[in-house]
Amino acid sequence: MRYILASHGPFAKAALTSAEMIVGEQENVDVLEVGFDTTLDGMKGEIIKVIKKKETEEYIIFCDILGGTPFNASIKVLHEFPNLSIVTGFNLPMLIEIFMSPLETKQQLLEKIRMVYPESLNIFDSSMLEKEEEEAYEL
Repeated sequence: MRYILASHGPFAKAALTSAEMIVGEQENVDVLEVGFDTTLDGMKGEIIKVIKKKETEEYIIFCDILGGTPFNASIKVLHEFPNLSIVTGFNLPMLIEIFMSPLETKQQLLEKIRMVYPESLNIFDSSMLEKEEEEAYEL
């Protein structure tokens, strides 16, 4: 299984670096960044170039946002590569979970992403202090 992290600016690289601090170096990940001068066709070409290096492997592209250039370029190549899936809205907990599950199938990983993503979002504010004890959130 191989992964492509694609984002606007350095977000994907920073997310990879942060995940590697926790789970160790990942050799099966490529990072693509959209800059101010990146075109949709240019990004599409970069994705194709990465996938063709190891075309027989399964790929998951993690894009920062739905509808952005990384996603739009990814969706344009989806029909060319049957072993490709796309996930939008990636975050650090999602990457850590995926990197810690290297022996699972692509379908198992995609199901895990579906479970982890909503669990990685929590909102805390002072109104909770009346209902919850602070100790419950201490690490």
